[in-house]
Amino acid sequence: MLHIASPFVHFTTDGAMTATAPRPGDGLADDPQWGEWLNAPPPEPDDDGAADPDYWDPQLVRRRRTVAFAVADSEPATDPVPLREPYFDGIRHHLAEPYQDVRADPNFEPAELTAVGGQLVSWRTLADVPDDPPSPLRFGMLEPDGPTLLYAAPGVGKGCTGAYLCVEAQEAGLLPLVYDAERRPREWARRVSGLGGDRSRVIYIEPGDLPPSLAGRAFWDVAPYLATIAKQAGANLIMVDSILPATGLAEDRLKSDPSVPFRYVAALDALGIPSLSFGHPPKGQPEGEPFGSFAWLAAFRLTWLGTKAEGEGHHVRWRPRKRNERGHIPGVLLTFAYGDDNRLCGVEREDDEQSTRDAILAALVSGPRSVADLAEEITEQMEDAAPGEGDRIRERLSRALRRMAREGWVERIGGAGGRNVRWGLRLRDDRP
Repeated sequence: MLHIASPFVHFTTDGAMTATAPRPGDGLADDPQWGEWLNAPPPEPDDDGAADPDYWDPQLVRRRRTVAFAVADSEPATDPVPLREPYFDGIRHHLAEPYQDVRADPNFEPAELTAVGGQLVSWRTLADVPDDPPSPLRFGMLEPDGPTLLYAAPGVGKGCTGAYLCVEAQEAGLLPLVYDAERRPREWARRVSGLGGDRSRVIYIEPGDLPPSLAGRAFWDVAPYLATIAKQAGANLIMVDSILPATGLAEDRLKSDPSVPFRYVAALDALGIPSLSFGHPPKGQPEGEPFGSFAWLAAFRLTWLGTKAEGEGHHVRWRPRKRNERGHIPGVLLTFAYGDDNRLCGVEREDDEQSTRDAILAALVSGPRSVADLAEEITEQMEDAAPGEGDRIRERLSRALRRMAREGWVERIGGAGGRNVRWGLRLRDDRP
């Protein structure tokens, strides 16, 4: 007989199980009928015909040859009491000590099981993991079942974008919860109200609203409290504005300690609802990594980078920087409007790729142009263009022109490189 761990439950190599009398302190010692009790058949189904899930697990029944119960250190069996098959799969519900399920091939021999540090080694296969396709993005920007990161340089429009997504969430029947670690309640109130949102349908929490025991604590310590509020209020989307003050760490720590982003995202995952966090790139690097660290990109499954867009007024271009398990996600161009009182009063959303294509087509109507010429015209329309903006515009235009060439809108004309390469409209009759 092979003894493999549990309060006197023994698993033989031929698949049978037996039990011996428990010792004091095992949780079963005071029950004189323990043998009959362990052998009791499963309870009757409830009124709906459903079996007790804590007692009877079909997956474990199917794989009962490789089910084991934890807690080593029990003595070899003496006067074993047979456990009727297949009911032994249900006794885990009654054992007072922790247990471990070993889910492996049904033909796996129990004799090959090993223990490390008093715990049985266990594993699973990808067959135990659901392979459902990812759900559609919410509002074309947010992960529906996990965390999303939006980051942009100060002044680009993160706050306006957050207010816009708050209103979008309300229109979709969601109740957003804003954790404003930056402590700017009036900005949130004005923006949401200006875009037509219902302020009474936005849960608002800032650090001053937390209990004294959480004052000055990092987000992963505050998250359980926020989860309680979300559950009681019925919130199903949380927005964190923003990561730097929410963590309470210096910016160099956000950059240098790769464990911080993963700890932060783990706290978001524990909330059990979708989340949106705001961050920023390093100073002077408007398209750099969040906080200057690739670890923040690695920790999040979906990340958007925001930059100022060309043209008069307040335009924000959001482009996906990382998109795990998703194919092409089109960029988003938001144009914010302001009233005479300088309050945000409207927003227009466009497909950024569509708007870029339209701008290129309009520019090429007057004749072929090089990428450099097109980029200069766009840069001239921008107010206070950031350093390196011209290079980023040329890169975006080059990608768009190559895509438009594949679709038959434009064609490359002459030259081996630089300004000698020009792009012109392809006549409709010449299109494939």
